[in-house]
Amino acid sequence: MNKKQIKNGIFPIKSLKDNYIWVIVKNHSIVIVDPGEYKPVLDFVNKYSLRICAILITHYHEDHTAGIKKLSGNTEYQFPIYGPYHKTISLCNKNVYENDTICIPELEISLTAFNVSGHTLNDIAYYEKNKKIIFCGDTLFSGGCGRLYNDNCAENMFLSLKKISNLPLETMVFCAHEYTLQNLSWAITVDSNNIELKEYYKTIRMLHELDYPTLPSSIYKELAINPFLRTSHPDIIKSTSLYFGKNLKSPLEVFTVLRKWKNELR
Repeated sequence: MNKKQIKNGIFPIKSLKDNYIWVIVKNHSIVIVDPGEYKPVLDFVNKYSLRICAILITHYHEDHTAGIKKLSGNTEYQFPIYGPYHKTISLCNKNVYENDTICIPELEISLTAFNVSGHTLNDIAYYEKNKKIIFCGDTLFSGGCGRLYNDNCAENMFLSLKKISNLPLETMVFCAHEYTLQNLSWAITVDSNNIELKEYYKTIRMLHELDYPTLPSSIYKELAINPFLRTSHPDIIKSTSLYFGKNLKSPLEVFTVLRKWKNELR
């Protein structure tokens, strides 16, 4: 088999129905984020003769973890598997917590772990300060956010989104699912006066028709178009209050109703 060359960078590997397994490649080394299955990742690794140097897990759901076992068992050497503690991902050999630092010398990067609970009770996002990139799993999506673990997790998710949205505006956001078009279709009903949102929707629809990834997004873009990050905006408060049939006062109240509203459409 002829081995092909690949440039250094971050690449999406399509997986399952709508997942992205993000991979970071540099100097023939690769870090894999949330391998929900192993085969497309292994095909990519073999195609470009890459050496796996780490796996990063954001949360325990199977569509983010099912590929770990075969990927870790396919090499003659051990590599670190980082992730939150959970009994269903016992193959993680490096549990990470808020503000832990993860150094990956092969890629010359240093990641900071953020606790971004809400979708589960212990989601982790990985932020690289120098490159201004974040891998946030199912916490923040372009135009949306992850479903809640339960109704008591609304505040956790609200605070997690605040934490992410406070990063530098140029930070690139690597979400784990291709939900952008459907998220924006709903967002326009919530934020119908948002011109930037409508223009973004046109761009995303074109990318979708061409079967191109709509990700990564950016903090700047999400602050401009994502209703879940705009819970203090008068238009969002008004539309959400009308939907709920009651005047909502706090951003957390608005967020909680927005999440319930969005749930009804999926």
